[in-house]
Amino acid sequence: MVFNFAKIMLKILPVVLTLILTACAQPPKPLRGDYSTMPPQQYQKTPVTDLKIRWTGIVIDVENKPDHSCLTVMAKVPNQYARPSYQNRVDLGRFIACKPKFLEPKYFTNRAVTVTGRVKRLVVKKIDELDYNYPLVDADVIYLW
Repeated sequence: MVFNFAKIMLKILPVVLTLILTACAQPPKPLRGDYSTMPPQQYQKTPVTDLKIRWTGIVIDVENKPDHSCLTVMAKVPNQYARPSYQNRVDLGRFIACKPKFLEPKYFTNRAVTVTGRVKRLVVKKIDELDYNYPLVDADVIYLW
């Protein structure tokens, strides 16, 4: 009887541990909440004013102005923590996230970030000779990984 119980427990234990560990997998507190699942590429085709988003990606440029700073981000698929996924490397377009403060270019460039906020509109900027429609995000949180 004890032997059968031990065999059953050895079969059940991995399943229970997996369920417990996956239940704990969630984004850090500043990134939690209800957000649209629309990625930047789709927003470019069907813009929605004041869309509440949580987008993630790699910072490719930082632009500082007198009263605000903006990050240009190459959007990526998020993992369960809202961080850019290393397993799914699909490119989801680009977006610009702005905050009313100075953002150090040396600190942010080529780093993974997750941004929460509201998309205000599309802005056209050049990528070489291409006019690219960037979703412009008024960022509440810029979470640096």
